[in-house]
Amino acid sequence: MRMNARDFGVFAVLSSLIASLLTGCGQNAAKNSAPTPSTTLAKTAIHFPGGSVKPLAHPITVYVADDKDPAGAGIMLANALGYFKQLGIRIKLETFNSGADEFNSLAANQIDVARGLISAAFFNSYSQGLPVYLVADGGHNLPGRPYFALVLRKSLQGRIKTYSQLKGLKIGLVSFGNVNQLYLDRALAKGHLTNHDVHLVVVDSFSDLVTAMGNGAVDGAMLVEPDIYRATSEGIGFVFKDPTQYAPREEASTLMFSSNFVKDTPVARRFILAYLEGVRYFDTHFVYSHQGENTVLKIISQDSGDPVSLLTHINPAGLSPYGTFSVAQVQQDENWYQQYGTVTHNVPATKLVNLSFVKWADKILGPYHYPKHSHQS
Repeated sequence: MRMNARDFGVFAVLSSLIASLLTGCGQNAAKNSAPTPSTTLAKTAIHFPGGSVKPLAHPITVYVADDKDPAGAGIMLANALGYFKQLGIRIKLETFNSGADEFNSLAANQIDVARGLISAAFFNSYSQGLPVYLVADGGHNLPGRPYFALVLRKSLQGRIKTYSQLKGLKIGLVSFGNVNQLYLDRALAKGHLTNHDVHLVVVDSFSDLVTAMGNGAVDGAMLVEPDIYRATSEGIGFVFKDPTQYAPREEASTLMFSSNFVKDTPVARRFILAYLEGVRYFDTHFVYSHQGENTVLKIISQDSGDPVSLLTHINPAGLSPYGTFSVAQVQQDENWYQQYGTVTHNVPATKLVNLSFVKWADKILGPYHYPKHSHQS
């Protein structure tokens, strides 16, 4: 079940979170509390380009939400390739019935790590004393390879060329007042338009949005892969503009830590170190070159349930080899949610973001070298 990248409407309200806390735990809760584990370090260190790191002397289990999304490649590869294991970390993957259940468990310290959207509930949870922290990039658009974008009906190609020409169109969203509408607003703003200049239609799922475009019920929709590929490959739609033009620093997903896990520095640091090893493997062998892509595809297919034949066609999520993202953009996102009334208390973004783990890991891993002949090198 892909909750974080695709279940966009479930994070808007915190009532179910409070209810789950009052009753003790949800049905998918991995643990009732998150006691600080023993962090005794081994005597023998592992050597990296930027320094040496001692593994945990005794394996520590870290509870991670399993959203089955290919954008979780960093975790999938770090687990399958043994990066977590060599640092003394065991990964226990937990599945949930919905994104709301997942977020609730993270805020309640019933799991340690999740990938998620920068949603209204994220900000509201902090205000209600149930903080969750953004610690690393979890997925963004790459230039020319949209993972999350505005797609218009094929019949409009050639007729709708500029942002201002979006005026009057019927645009489908999976929910109001969440990140998919935020992306749309960014595109509309490029044409000096607002959501009042288009007709917004809510459709429950991305796959249904593709169907709605196909039968003419909507003129366009905000889509995520693999539904972008489905719409374009079946001749239903085309990607309108590169989303890095209208939302250049927006995160489609971020890696989040629970309030207890963020305090457990030795384990959290090693988790991020292994995670970025997985991300760098993904970038080197799949995103920026194809040497070793079979290994990547096999692992992601096994963990996500998507066939390799599909994974070879969809645009990959961008994953920063350094794990960083824009704190200023997080603040802008919060301001946007406040504008729509879904966030009522202002919380400085600097209180919600903790990049200390990726900064530490980047020093250990050293500079990332893009493969030769990639457009980044």
